[in-house]
Amino acid sequence: MGKYPVEGQCLYCRKTFAHPVRKQGGGRYKKYCSHNCSASDWTHKYPTGRKAIVTRYDTRPENKKRKAQQQRLRKLRENYGWTEAAFEGQLRRQQNSCRGCLATIDRTACVDHDHKSGIVRGLLCTACNWALGHVRDNPSILYRLAAHLDHTLNRPVVYLMGSMQSLRIPVLAGALRERGYDVFDDWISTGKESDENWQKYEALRGRSYRDALNGRHATNVFLYDRAHLDVADIAVLVMPAGKSAMLELGYAKGRGKPAYIFLDGQEPGRFDIMPNLADRVIATEEELFLIFPDLGPDLRQEKSV
Repeated sequence: MGKYPVEGQCLYCRKTFAHPVRKQGGGRYKKYCSHNCSASDWTHKYPTGRKAIVTRYDTRPENKKRKAQQQRLRKLRENYGWTEAAFEGQLRRQQNSCRGCLATIDRTACVDHDHKSGIVRGLLCTACNWALGHVRDNPSILYRLAAHLDHTLNRPVVYLMGSMQSLRIPVLAGALRERGYDVFDDWISTGKESDENWQKYEALRGRSYRDALNGRHATNVFLYDRAHLDVADIAVLVMPAGKSAMLELGYAKGRGKPAYIFLDGQEPGRFDIMPNLADRVIATEEELFLIFPDLGPDLRQEKSV
């Protein structure tokens, strides 16, 4: 009985390779040194047939769905370190709703993550994920866009600033609205004791002033007010006013907006020189309304913001 050959020559690459040891009743000899050579030789001999088979396989709905699921699972694992179970758990936690627009989402939802740290923040629909990416994950832009939607283009926007204790802010705002201006004075609606209540709350949490400034409440109020100041056309500080109002006026002036200080018919208790940085210091209400003339009945009838 003759010996079995221990080596063979690959039919595709022509390299010599070692045959595996055959057991009793074993199968056929190998014709190729590797699976790649076998597939390549088949493709070379039957290019049309292979293309037709692959095309038929790839176009079947069940195969397309399976391939998409495999790619998604690989992306979850490689990009976010998530498993299918983690994704399904987050989907249930969000009640199958996008965290942006609350639209119904499924396994095709986008995984939103911090591009700097890589930490996953949740699941979004395609539109919300696209929008968040185009604003570069910047909350200031989102607040500013919300303020942009809140105002109309055909009415000048006046940002009134002053003291929480002032009773004149809503009165002056109403008078300017009657003249056709869109006025932002909503910050005063929180009441006279808002700052004191915020300080008490932070004290109960054991946080310092610097920690409090970075808290959710302070960040939300700051971004909201600054957004409306950014979209305003004119800034007016009503005296008496504190440090925050002065900083707002300086910020508006630095942004190139017309900035005025309104004394409201009262002489300040302490004279300062730096108000000369404002475009004008206005003494009386009559002088104020000379700067803000009546814009006409059509604008006055428009719904105030």
